[in-house]
Amino acid sequence: MSVLTSPRGKVEVVHCRRTESQDIYCIKNLIRKFTQKLFGRLNIIYLLEKANLAVTLCNDKEAIMAQATFVDYPNWNVSNQDNWVSVFRELDSEIPCTPLNTLFLHLFVAVDEYSVGCCREIIRTVFKAVPELHFIFLIVPSYMSLGSTLITVFEQVGNIPSLTYDEDFAVHICHRHNHYPQLHIRNARVEDHDDLMPIFMRYDTLLKETYGEYFLAELIEAQDEENHAVVCEVEGVAVGFMSVCSRVNMQLLHECFDLGPFHGLCIPHPDDVLQPPEELSIKGSQDAELGTSNHSSPEIVEEPREPVSPEAMEGIQGRITEEATAEELLSVVHTGNTSEMEDIENLTQQSTMGDTDGCVSCLRLASISMPEETSDFRPIYKGASAAFCIQLFCIEEKYEARSLDFMNFVFSLFPDKNFCIISLPHLTPEFVLIQNFVKIVPFNNCTLEQDLYVFHRAGLLKSCPVLTHHWTRGCWLASFRSVSRAQELEGCIARHKSGGIAEETGR
Repeated sequence: MSVLTSPRGKVEVVHCRRTESQDIYCIKNLIRKFTQKLFGRLNIIYLLEKANLAVTLCNDKEAIMAQATFVDYPNWNVSNQDNWVSVFRELDSEIPCTPLNTLFLHLFVAVDEYSVGCCREIIRTVFKAVPELHFIFLIVPSYMSLGSTLITVFEQVGNIPSLTYDEDFAVHICHRHNHYPQLHIRNARVEDHDDLMPIFMRYDTLLKETYGEYFLAELIEAQDEENHAVVCEVEGVAVGFMSVCSRVNMQLLHECFDLGPFHGLCIPHPDDVLQPPEELSIKGSQDAELGTSNHSSPEIVEEPREPVSPEAMEGIQGRITEEATAEELLSVVHTGNTSEMEDIENLTQQSTMGDTDGCVSCLRLASISMPEETSDFRPIYKGASAAFCIQLFCIEEKYEARSLDFMNFVFSLFPDKNFCIISLPHLTPEFVLIQNFVKIVPFNNCTLEQDLYVFHRAGLLKSCPVLTHHWTRGCWLASFRSVSRAQELEGCIARHKSGGIAEETGR
C-alpha cells in the first residue's frame, strides 16, 4: 500500500497487482491521443498476451488508476526481436544490457491527476518484483517529448533508426539504482549492533532472552575462517544481517534427507558408494518376485478336513486370533497408522464370531494386507562437505525483496563450497529469500522437526555462454559467445584430435 497525493491535495491509497483481462476496458478508456503518438496504435489484447509483465495500479476501491505493460524486446520495430542487444550496445557501450536484465515499456496510461505518482509507484514495484531487472527502456519517435510524467523517471540515451519507418526514434532509459537499488553487502562490525537489534526485536525476543542482550555483538566478534557475519546497508545504515558457518553435520543430514540429487552435498570421491551392492539387488529382486507370486495367486486350494470337535475348534480360534492380533499390532507399531488399529479390531471381532474357515480367511487377508519390509539403500559419500549453512538471518521488511543480494557475497567467503543450506521449523512462513532455495525431501524416518532448503552456486549465474557446433568432415567447429570459455574450446579440440570425441556424419 502506498499513498499518492495530487497537485490539488487529494489523497489516494493505491496498490499494485498483475493486469487481468477484465482490466482491458478501463485501460482503453485511459488511452489519450498523446498516448497513441508515443506508443502507436496498439491491440491491447494482443499486447497483454505477449507481455512479460503487466502491472495495474488500483486504489482502495479497486478503481484502476494506471497501467503499464513491459515486453522483452523493443517496440516501433527498431531492431529484430532476437537481435536487439548489439543495436543498444552500439548506442551506449557502457550500458551492460542483456535479455535477462532488461525490459521495454510498450504502454503506460494513468489518471491525469495522479500520473506522476502512479508512474513512480509502478516503476518501483517492477524493480522490486523482478530482482534481476536493471534497465527499462522506452522508445518513442524522436520528434515527440515524453511529457511531464515519463520524463520524471526516464532519461535519453540517443537515437536509432527504424527498420520500417523513415525516421529516427529516441531511446530513453530508467536505471534500477534510482528507484530500488541493490543492497551493499559487507562484513559485519560490532558498531552495527545498535542498527540491527531493533530489527531482531521486531520479529523475535527469544534470542535476547536466551543468549543475553549483547548476543549479536558477541556473534560478530567471534568471526573466524569457519564463521562469518555479514550485513547489508543502505546509506551507511545496516538494514539486514546474515550469519553463516561452514561446519555442517553431514551425517545427520544424510540420515534424515534424500540428498542424492545433490550428491549428498559432498565433493565427489572415488570411494563413494552410489549404487546398492549386487547381492542386495539380487536378493531384493528375488523377494519381489516371491511376493508377487504369492500375491497374484487367485486360487485357494481346499483340502478335505475331518470333523473338528467343539473343544478343538475353540482352541484353534484362540490361537489364530492371538497370532493375527500380534502380527497386526506389530505392523501398526512400524507404520504408526491409527486406521490400521481400527481394522485390526474389526478383524479380531470377525475371527472370534466365524468358524475355522472364516478365521483362516481373515488370517490370510491380514497377512496379505501387511506392508512388506524393504531394505532401503542409502548412498555413502566419502568426499568432503561442499556446503555451508545459514545460522541467522534477518532483514528490514522494506528491503526484503533484495535478500538474494547476500548470496554473492557469502559464496565468495567460501570459494570451495557449492551449496548453501538453511533449516527452518515446519510451520515457518515462507519469506523472500527461501523462495530461491529448493526444499529437500525427508526420509520417512526423519527425526528432525525442521525442513531443509538448498541453494546452489549456479543459481547466481546471470548469463550462460552458448556453444554452437557443426560437424563437417569429422572436424568440430565451435564458437563461444564468452571469451572466458576459450580454454574449454581448446580442450574440446584437443580431445577430438586425440580420438576422445567420436566422429559423426550427417550433421
